[in-house]
Amino acid sequence: MKRICTTINIQASPEDVWEVLADIEEYPAWNPFITRINGKLRVGEPLKVEYETNSSFKVKLKTLVLNTEVNKEIRWMGHFWMNGLLNCEHLFRIEELEDGNVHFINCEKFTGPLVPLFMYLLEEDMNNGFKTMNEHLKRMAEKRR
Repeated sequence: MKRICTTINIQASPEDVWEVLADIEEYPAWNPFITRINGKLRVGEPLKVEYETNSSFKVKLKTLVLNTEVNKEIRWMGHFWMNGLLNCEHLFRIEELEDGNVHFINCEKFTGPLVPLFMYLLEEDMNNGFKTMNEHLKRMAEKRR
């Protein structure tokens, strides 16, 4: 198992961050890492997610929504090629801080026998992609304030 997690503090309310994060149809307009999501953010629904790393490596993933909790969490599970070879569980978590702002967590857990090869090839790009997405989310949510 391998986990990539990034965090950022956002000077916006959980509602403002949620509005940007949950509007998956707008991802191509602001999100340089997760460039497209097709489907509905409802538990049990399939999503097609496209990632693009900083080195322009594109990954298409079929996922299943595991959880959506308004103003708090989006979580999905997917796999590359065949289930079990490289499974990925993605988490977006919005944690409200005492001052009403947000601590945002963007995390992916990888399991399966292809994890070492995948991490060798893409770990740095994935980590950088998460950080870049976080910065763009911060800008978009803080504009709503």
